[in-house]
Amino acid sequence: MKLNFRRGSAFASKKAKEYLKDKKPEDIKNITVIRHAAIGDFMNIRPFLIEMRKFFPNAKITLSVVKHYMYGIPEDLIDNIHVVSRYRDDGSKTSFFERVNEAKKLTPPDIIFDLTDSTLSLLVVALSKAKLKIGYPYRAIRRAFFDVATLRSDFVVEALSVEHMLNVLGAKTEYPLRYGLEKFYPKDNVQKRVVYFAGASAKSKCWAPERFTSLIAKMAQKFPEYEHVILQGIGEDEKFFEIYEHLKDKDNVRLQEVLPIEEVMQFLANSRCLVSNDTGVRNMGIALEIPTVGIFFEIPPFRYWPREEKHECVFNIEYTQPEVDDVFATTSGLIEKLYEK
Repeated sequence: MKLNFRRGSAFASKKAKEYLKDKKPEDIKNITVIRHAAIGDFMNIRPFLIEMRKFFPNAKITLSVVKHYMYGIPEDLIDNIHVVSRYRDDGSKTSFFERVNEAKKLTPPDIIFDLTDSTLSLLVVALSKAKLKIGYPYRAIRRAFFDVATLRSDFVVEALSVEHMLNVLGAKTEYPLRYGLEKFYPKDNVQKRVVYFAGASAKSKCWAPERFTSLIAKMAQKFPEYEHVILQGIGEDEKFFEIYEHLKDKDNVRLQEVLPIEEVMQFLANSRCLVSNDTGVRNMGIALEIPTVGIFFEIPPFRYWPREEKHECVFNIEYTQPEVDDVFATTSGLIEKLYEK
């Protein structure tokens, strides 16, 4: 494998070049991928894992995760799971020495990829006896930990950006991105249904409930033949009764109670569109390859927006909460473009 890139676009040490010069992808037997994150981030790395399987056909893949974020692990694309903990079962934080002991349990791989870039993931990298360490060079000190590093742009969708770690090794990755979920959640009974999810990982990322109410009312009126479903989440603040309260008299609007993850995935797969804040549910919809509309403010959307016809994002240049009319125009326009031609 030959590293080939222009100066400034990536970093590689002499050790990396020396290690790779007589290696072929078929020679790599063990790989560790660090992804210490929640379900949406697991969805984002599915294309990376699919391409890795292709490029390293003989490698066993271990995924390093954190104990309190194990919901939605892509078990179909990996061979082993390595677990580290930020918290104990009683909710207290684990000590540095506990984390060190867990990190040391990782079997030494040929290559380790850090897709997280956190203090904990860096600890795992530092203690790993991997022959080649690949990550992100956000700060100069990072180069003391990694042999190869690629840039992560805020203007390239993250699922594509992580694949650059494979591209730097010469992998010919595919586009559009493939997530490999169609075999588990086939679109065999797609309904005229729009799903709305009003939650997010932080309250500051949630579009105002009254705006969701107004949007759904306008959508239900414009598309009376569609079912408009408000999807509840697992959090106590994700019941969305305040949104549904003003819509319950509409025959084509309903509130969907919490479903197990497998049922949520199939429910989304059989829907025509998902409207959501920047959250894991939206990433689930993207991974299921259904049309999505993301509502963004405070942060730019480009890192989380697959630039495909079926995905839209609504935001303004001031990064304040978008107006209802803007989200309505984008959502109705997407449905008309894809289904009402």
